[in-house]
Order: sequence, then structure tokens, then C-alpha cells
Amino acid sequence: MDLGLGRVQALLRRVGSPHVRFPVIHVAGTNGKGSTTAYLDAFLTHAVGIRSARFNSPHLITARDSVRINGGEPIDDLTWNMAVRQTCLADARDVPIGATPFELLTVQALLAFTLLPKSQQPDVLLMEVGVGGRLDATNVFPDDHVLASVICPVARDHETILGNSLSDIAREKAGIIKPHGLCVIADQAPVSYCDDTQDSSFDSMPADLASSDILRVLHKMCCMKQARVVYSRVASSSISSSRQTEPHVFEAPIELHVPLYGAHDACLSEDFYAHREPEAHVSVPLEATVARISGASTALQTLWSVAHDTPSGQTIVSDAWHQLRAQIRTHLFESHPDVSKMAIACAARQYRWEGRCEWKSLLDSSGTSIPVLLDGAHNQASALALRQYIDLCIANSNMTSLTITWILGFSNGKDVKGMLHALVKGQKRVSHRFLLVPFSTPVEGMPWIKPFAPDAIVPMVEDMRCNIKSVATYATLKEALDSVTHAKQPTPLASPLRSSPQIVVVCGSLYLVSDYYRAMKSSQ
Repeated sequence: MDLGLGRVQALLRRVGSPHVRFPVIHVAGTNGKGSTTAYLDAFLTHAVGIRSARFNSPHLITARDSVRINGGEPIDDLTWNMAVRQTCLADARDVPIGATPFELLTVQALLAFTLLPKSQQPDVLLMEVGVGGRLDATNVFPDDHVLASVICPVARDHETILGNSLSDIAREKAGIIKPHGLCVIADQAPVSYCDDTQDSSFDSMPADLASSDILRVLHKMCCMKQARVVYSRVASSSISSSRQTEPHVFEAPIELHVPLYGAHDACLSEDFYAHREPEAHVSVPLEATVARISGASTALQTLWSVAHDTPSGQTIVSDAWHQLRAQIRTHLFESHPDVSKMAIACAARQYRWEGRCEWKSLLDSSGTSIPVLLDGAHNQASALALRQYIDLCIANSNMTSLTITWILGFSNGKDVKGMLHALVKGQKRVSHRFLLVPFSTPVEGMPWIKPFAPDAIVPMVEDMRCNIKSVATYATLKEALDSVTHAKQPTPLASPLRSSPQIVVVCGSLYLVSDYYRAMKSSQ
């Protein structure tokens, strides 16, 4: 993977500099970037009433899926094909630039937004970083166009590119922070952190979190760039106190804080965290995963901060985006509290992010429905977050036992053993079946992505100390799914997870989740 900004900047100039047309919220991090942008999209579209567009990667099925408008709909074929054609011609003409596939995709997305009819063009872009941040192809926006640089939870991933330590990885992510800009830092507590006795007030940060390498690096970068910084914290009780409202869906409490401090002041005072009570408590309907709760919380905190921010050295009147800020402020935060909370809760129900903690179902040979949970968890932290959600569902059910059929596929270079341990660690009342598969290749636009050999995973599974019923490998996901639907199943009790003795979980790679969608489409 060849990171750098020279090629993408040259290509943007050749297609008319579409990156200077819109304000942007730029989102980096290891986990939760997609959830955060999806919640930003839902809140802006359905609660504020402005047009937002987002760019996410990798795509689910085709490259066009990366570019979303109208609250999460993929951009239309005609506009997308026009952007692809113009970008490829620009890349090849005269002296060819030789842009990488991701650089081409980024420019195609930005150009596509400008090719939409004027009435459909976005008021704000939501851009997810591909890898890292500092040298990522999305890090091309003028400083004064970036409404906020958002750093989602940082964890180990892409170490061969970003560095072997969390501080190295965080430093690359922090490369998107703009001089004198606004930076929103999501809660960086490790997923395994859980202490229900911890005071949830904002001035009582856990000592291990306050001193973490990640936050020190992010803090230092904000200081160096004199950025205004906001820290979004998820109370440690958010998941455990979630109230189930329907199968798989919980009302999760979100605390919205109102700090807005200059990082340079924080450097002088050695005080990185805000010391104010929450401005509002909002219950958001969602699947209570760490990514969903963190994403919703970070999205709301980002919108509050953008709405109330005054860029350094400017008055509200001189801010090019003051009308946008005012619109967000008025619709989300200055209405009657009950109205604002209702608008936020209703907008959250419009959240669209396929393949991430998404429930589907399979019919077995007898016509019985088997619940299937799809999740693109692809590193140890996201795998542990997925397990926590499954544990919560089990805890809220009446089952005395459960069999989880794991259909797993991983990318080469991933910590497969660590992910396996995270997925099954500590689960009680659960037995496990493992169906190990590769995902389809080549991955469109990413020919370097290869699957981890299923046969090499078998001994890792067999070494785990858990209640394993069986381990098998299959050549394709479709074959693994067929083995599930044609196997003799226990008699189900009544409704989805609450009373079913079996669920199927497809995870390990978003590319594998993509295969599931393809398999279901081909069977229709």
C-alpha cells in the first residue's frame, strides 16, 4: 500500500478541485468510523433537515456503495459512472499520474458529489479516512473547510503501515487535525474496560485512560496545532444499563457534554478533560454495541461542538459556514428539550449501516428461521465489542443454553488468534461450532487483500479452552451456509435470539459479510 498525498492532490486539480466545494466533517480512527458517520448522516438528514453525503470504505458489494446521499442511499449509477470515467481519463492523460485504487475512489466520490443536480448536492460531507490519516487520500481538504476532525477509538490494526505501537498508530490518525481547527476525540477506553463502580461524571476519568499513550499523543498533537478540543466520553454503564425494547434493540443512555476548550490552554493547565455536568441525557434506540453507542455519542458531541464553535480569529458573521452551524444548533439543541430528544431518537432509528451488527435470517430445510448476525469486526477490539453485544442479548433472554455457529473469514496479516480469543472468551451457557472460510477475491479496487487460509485457523480454534462442538473448513461462504441450512437443527422455541437455541454469526472481515450479501442476492 503506497500512501501519500502528491498523486491525489494532482488528480483533484485535473478534475476541477471538487474537494474545495463543500464543508466537511473528517473522521479517522480504528473502530467506529463507519458508525459515527452513519449517525452523523442520520441526525443531519432526519433531525436537522440538511443534505449530507458520506464516503465510507471499504465498500460492501460494489465501489458505488462507498458514496451515499439522501440519508444513506448509494449514489445513482449515472452520476457514479460519469465520475469514474472522468477521473480515470484525468489520471491517464498527458503524463499519467498513476493514482492508487483508493486514491481514484476518493476522487471519484468527491467529483460525483459535484456532478449531482444542484438541488441534490450536499450541504456537508462526511468523510471516513481509509488507512491512518496523515497520508490518507482523504486528507486533502483546506483547513477552513473542515468543520471538525474526529478521532474515533484507536486500536491495533494495519501495524505494518501505521506502526507497531498504539502511540504510533494514534500519531498517524491525528494527522487529520487542522491548525487552529476543532478536534473531537471519541472515548478511547479499551473495550475490555468495565467498572460499574466508576463515577460516570466527566471530571472523574479513569486513571489508566487519562494516562494512556493514545490520549497523550492526541493531546500533544492538538497542542502543537493549537486546536480546539472536545472529548466525548461514553459512561462505562452505557451498555450494562441499556434497556431492551424489542428483539436485539436497546434504549442506550447517551450523555451529551458541552465542553469546548482550547488545547493550548489545556497544555498550560495540564487539564485535558472538561469539568461540566452533561448538558442532556438522551436515550437512543440502537443495537447496544460499543461501536453503536460510541458512534451515536461521538456524532452528537461532534454536531453540538460544530454548532457552537467559533473558528479561531473569526466572528460568527465572518465564518463561511455560520448558517450551517446555526441550522444544526436550532434544530438539534435549541428546541424544547423534549422536542430535541424526540428528534434525535427518531433520527437514530433511520441509521443505516449494513453489515455492522445487522440481523438477518436463514431458513433451514424444514422452513425454520435461524437468526444470523452479520458484523464486519476485523480486529481484536471490534471482535470483543461484538462478543459484548452477544452477551447482552443472551443475558436478556430466557435461554439456558445456546449454540453459536461462527462462520469466520479473516484477512491475511490480522491477529486471528487474538480475535478468536475475544469472540469466545468468558461466554457461559454457550457452545460453539466453527465454520472457517475464505472470502472471495480479488476484492474490487484492492487486489492486495488476501484471505487467511482456513486450514491454518483450525489448530488455533482447537487450542482454545471453550465448549467446541465442531470445527470445519469450507471453500466458500455459500457452502458453509448450505451446511447450516441442511443440518439437523434443534427444535426452536419461539422467537429470534430470545428463545432460539442457535444463532449464526458471520464475522472476521467485511469482505466476508459482502460475500453473504452476494450469496443471498444470487439465491433470490
